[in-house]
Amino acid sequence: MVAMIFGTGRASERVVRPPALAGTWYPAQPDELSRFVDKLLAQSDPIPNEAKNPPIRAILVPHAGYRFSGPTAITALKPLMGMRFKRVIVLGPSHQQGFEGLALPNATHFRTPLGEIALDTEAMERLKNHPLIHPFPGAHQQEHSIEIQLPLLQKVLAEGWQLLPLLVGQMDAQGFAMAAESLRPLLDEETLLVISGDFTHYGKNFSYQPFPIDANIQDSLKKLDLGAVDKILRHDPKGFMDYQQETGITACAFGPVLVLLNLINPRVEPRLLQYHTSGSGNGDFSHSVSYVAMTFHSAQPLMGAAPRTEALPEDAMRQLHALAVATVIDAVTHNGTGNPPARLTHFQQLQQRFQEPSGAFVTLKRSGALRGCIGQLMPVQPLYRAVMEHAVNAALRDTRFQPVTPDELKEIELEVSVLSPMRPIPSWEAFILGQQGVVLSKNGRRAVFLPEVAVEQGWTREETLNHLALKAGLPQDAWRQGATFEVFTSQTYTAPLMPAVKPSGTSGS
Repeated sequence: MVAMIFGTGRASERVVRPPALAGTWYPAQPDELSRFVDKLLAQSDPIPNEAKNPPIRAILVPHAGYRFSGPTAITALKPLMGMRFKRVIVLGPSHQQGFEGLALPNATHFRTPLGEIALDTEAMERLKNHPLIHPFPGAHQQEHSIEIQLPLLQKVLAEGWQLLPLLVGQMDAQGFAMAAESLRPLLDEETLLVISGDFTHYGKNFSYQPFPIDANIQDSLKKLDLGAVDKILRHDPKGFMDYQQETGITACAFGPVLVLLNLINPRVEPRLLQYHTSGSGNGDFSHSVSYVAMTFHSAQPLMGAAPRTEALPEDAMRQLHALAVATVIDAVTHNGTGNPPARLTHFQQLQQRFQEPSGAFVTLKRSGALRGCIGQLMPVQPLYRAVMEHAVNAALRDTRFQPVTPDELKEIELEVSVLSPMRPIPSWEAFILGQQGVVLSKNGRRAVFLPEVAVEQGWTREETLNHLALKAGLPQDAWRQGATFEVFTSQTYTAPLMPAVKPSGTSGS
């Protein structure tokens, strides 16, 4: 097969990435490797019937040497024994090189002692046009997080699948959500998603010793790790990020797990199968790594778990507006922090109605002039929570303005915007002025305008893009070459802030 080798700009014969770990992290001889994996399978617990129901759509497995993490990893792989997939996507962290986004390899095949695995080059061609996904051949050459999974997958799965290997680099919350949405169209009925990652790396060599080595260290490690696992079980990407920041937990699974958490919805059932530490295995907690095995089950493939795209009815937009209004008033007058205001008597119903994740903005204006505007493009949290958080941010934390004061509230108009999922467009010429919001990305810089901005300012399409480039910190004409664009639509509801607060009901009082 002739394929395009990424980054060369030319069609070439197949390029094979050889194994880097064979003979060290796992056996190099095919017979010995096969027997080793067979032994792992035989020694693991029998698989109950319910382990495959609903179907497994994704797994989380560790990636250390087989003698350390193999028994844990095999517990998530064994339920897949003999299953057929056309594509296996493996997401692993990069331990060798730093970069932003997702890194594609410069290859058409990966080789292990058990044979070659063809890469899904068609999917790779599609993905490389995404602003966060780039060919990065050097990152894959010596990286172990993907390679370590491949012999196990070769032994467990029926033949015939193609591999899509992606290393996960640094991103912010919206970047992880964007990366997830770029992969969603590939996650059909015949695709398995493998998340490769370890949890706490404890010890002096890892520069992480949050507690001493004493009689309680095993329990301390378990509490720390299962606190992170709890965020996964709760489908909580923001909580997972916050937990990492609060604890400093040295989990290389962090990036790949965040992509997964932005892909799944409450209908996906995570199951924790096994937790283990290398310290408990060899008795040496001075250098211990934690291993977690999980499966993720859903009646529908993950590509069907996308955020809602249909328009909300007017009464729903009115309720969201009332939620934002009550939150702003509480924040400005009572030093609120975005928790449900006491005056909001039907918060639980609102929470249930607006549970689906969505991008959202809250905009404040005073006498027609902008007074604050904060939001999120990507569906990184439930819609009700996004509206509440950004209502507080727009009122108190937009760095372009002083915080809103109680005396101003009666003069402020509040607008809630609910965003559709973003989609890439081939060029700036496909941007529809006045109907679509637009995101410009270039050279690691990024900026966004909501659809109404150009209309309110009276700009042409070219003027809009000029201002967008300047907003991103780029030259005015930077959008003409080398930039990528994404577009979205928004649904808005606007009304004065103070009159929207009623004495009772869902709009609060």
